[in-house]
Amino acid sequence: MAKQTIKIETLLMPAYYKDFHCIMGACQDNCCDDSWKIEFSKKDYLAIKRAPKSPEVEAEMQAGMFRLREREHDGMYAEFRITEAGRCAFHTPEGLCRLQLECGEEVLPKVCRTYPRNEVYTSAALEYTLSPSCEGVLALLWDLKDGIDFIAEPLPPQSQKAALVNTEVEARFDAIRELWIDVLQARALPLAQRMTLLGLLVQQLQTLNWDDGQAVDRWLAARAALMGDPTVLSAQLEQMSGNRNMFLSHNLQLLIRQFNILGPDLAGELLASITDQGTLAEVDPDRVIIHARQYQEAEDKLEELLEHSEHFFENLLVTISFFLSLPVLTTPEELWKSYVNLCNLYSFYRFAAVCSMGRQTSRERLFHVLVHVSRSLIHTPAQRSRLQNELFQNNSATLAHMAILVGG
Repeated sequence: MAKQTIKIETLLMPAYYKDFHCIMGACQDNCCDDSWKIEFSKKDYLAIKRAPKSPEVEAEMQAGMFRLREREHDGMYAEFRITEAGRCAFHTPEGLCRLQLECGEEVLPKVCRTYPRNEVYTSAALEYTLSPSCEGVLALLWDLKDGIDFIAEPLPPQSQKAALVNTEVEARFDAIRELWIDVLQARALPLAQRMTLLGLLVQQLQTLNWDDGQAVDRWLAARAALMGDPTVLSAQLEQMSGNRNMFLSHNLQLLIRQFNILGPDLAGELLASITDQGTLAEVDPDRVIIHARQYQEAEDKLEELLEHSEHFFENLLVTISFFLSLPVLTTPEELWKSYVNLCNLYSFYRFAAVCSMGRQTSRERLFHVLVHVSRSLIHTPAQRSRLQNELFQNNSATLAHMAILVGG
């Protein structure tokens, strides 16, 4: 088909977006700590420099903010220094920001003003999203026992844009993504089966002529009807069951690769919960032994903590899909990659959540681990892509292997 221009006239957000607020000093993994690099633009840098400040805050600024001369090519002009205590130089003992307290929120760099919020234009809408790398967001997902609803509002004319799409599939991003989320929220099936069903539907969409709008519409209509009773595929989905040993082996390798990104202390704690090792120096990836009984005991604790409900991980998957603008519909190949990406993320989130119970069974402990997993994967695109590409290089990016990853 010829390229189409779609006018974006809608604002779309999860209903819980408006309920979010920063929990400030009550946050155990503050976004001002050393798990982030707080980098910002020249515009933000100059706003901070020029703002009237007390001599004390001026001195803190001189010591706590410095130029990134080697980064100007990508728009990052300056950075806040992280102290020996592992916090931003402007951070108070109460978990607040001295710069904001004295100069006002408008002086903060954009990243500080907006995180964990994000705004992105898709071919369907201007979308307001929240990152699962924030403890306050995870708390909202924990409480949404009936799932996530979405709110659509008209965009004011000054915010409307035009999106260029190349195929009839890409032109139907809103309908296809709605189906994607409907599958994730199809509670008539266990979550692992929903993920496998999503893979089956993605495979079917891949085989269509992406320039045939009528064929795509027929596919959408048939799949929407299927969601009225997805259990008709239960027998087929059950045949594609998981493999616990392969699931554990895959995620153990991911954990070892992420030691430096997650942080050696946290990664070591997770590793020690299911093996006899607790530091990277001790680990031989080819010989490390996973204690399946320890993993099962930790998984039982997690199930009790979750009250044997899958709603939290369902909400997490929906939020990740929305935050990363999944599925990717540029080509059939990129569509499958986006599905593989989601499966790989869910598998490791689930694995890390179970391992987190080895030290302490609590919501706070679970959130602590998942915040850092999100920061290492959701906010590190290069790492996420590398892990995804390894599956393709190892010929493991098949639907059968995805069923193993999500069914562990």
